Amino acid sequence: MVIYKDGHGTILKHISRIAVRTLKYVWRAIGMLLAVPFVIIFRFLKPWKLIRFGYFTVDRIGHFAFDVEYFLSERTLEVHPSQMVDLFFFEGRPANSQLKQMCKNLLFVSSIVRYLYMANQLIPGGETHRISPARHNTASRDKSGVFHKVPTQMCFTCEEDQRGSNYLSSVGCLDKNRLICLVVRDSAYLSQTQTGRDWSYHDFRDTRIEDYEDTILALAKKGYWVFRMGKVVGNPLTINHPRVIDYALTEHRSDFLDIWLMANCRFAISTGVGLDSVADIFRRPQVFVNYLPLIDMEAWGYYITVPKILIWSKSGRPLTFLEQAQHSSVNGHYYRENGIDVQDLSSNDITRVVLEMEARLAGTWKITEGDKRLHKDFWTQFRRMPNFSKYHGWIHDEARVGTYYLQNSNNMFV
Repeated sequence: MVIYKDGHGTILKHISRIAVRTLKYVWRAIGMLLAVPFVIIFRFLKPWKLIRFGYFTVDRIGHFAFDVEYFLSERTLEVHPSQMVDLFFFEGRPANSQLKQMCKNLLFVSSIVRYLYMANQLIPGGETHRISPARHNTASRDKSGVFHKVPTQMCFTCEEDQRGSNYLSSVGCLDKNRLICLVVRDSAYLSQTQTGRDWSYHDFRDTRIEDYEDTILALAKKGYWVFRMGKVVGNPLTINHPRVIDYALTEHRSDFLDIWLMANCRFAISTGVGLDSVADIFRRPQVFVNYLPLIDMEAWGYYITVPKILIWSKSGRPLTFLEQAQHSSVNGHYYRENGIDVQDLSSNDITRVVLEMEARLAGTWKITEGDKRLHKDFWTQFRRMPNFSKYHGWIHDEARVGTYYLQNSNNMFV
């Protein structure tokens, strides 16, 4: 009955997948056993030279970029002493070939290290020889202000910088200080690149690219070049303006330019996706809009955040900041099950917070004493949240929520 229902072809494919998976496990087991003698030798060398094994999960660009830069920055701060020999392997298929090359330029990375790592795990007492990625230690969050203490460690070659500048010139942008990158999340990327899994629980993080068009035009009128970023996107931009580039859908989009543009922009605008970690590691200011959950906001850099609006379904009342902290989730089903509606920011809301960042960086932003008190009150209350320390530690002086958002949120304070 099974053969009749599924067909011989489907069954053979299933058997083939099982065979390939089994062969991979057998090969890894053999490699691990062959690595055991080397690990034992390395253990004996510990008094003179400590050799460590680690990995980076590289299938998601956010963790990939953050974790590599975090390790390099900690090494510069001598959290990882220079007399150590650190060897790495990549876990997963690299999400970006440019990041892969930049990592290999600075660190020793080889698939052979996987077997050394596994053998070290097999033999008791190997903790000092193991390096865990920031994803494991801090959920890829800079809770100690590491990025603020040292300049960017990852870097482009002179040839790469020239290649990036040549591309900007080819589209008419002659000053990268006028470059702004926009990253708007939709479901296209995960559904097309991470198949075999239902990602619909993340759909509550999606927003419509149309809601950003007023913001894009406002920036273009100020003389900025706005690049809509993304490796895989859903709908195209409908704006026809010489300084607006729907880069994600051009023939020039590449892994290299994805990184170079985000690393060199005046500031980035993001809804909270992996690519914004590239701007993060290159210490670029960022505006996070339609971001959820608020308690998870990034606060270790020059960032302004405005979240989506959470409203109790029955009463229509917005959730207070405390209630938002108590009902934080990265699963959209949670909000529905708990009677919470998730509403996107209006086009006007987005434009206001983005222009606030532009004015702050230009030195033209004017803030009242009342607005200063609102920002202070927000951080005072936010620090009192029961789960604050889970997400936050060191806070950058220029990390804040949008002023306009706070002005309209007095009823959210408790």
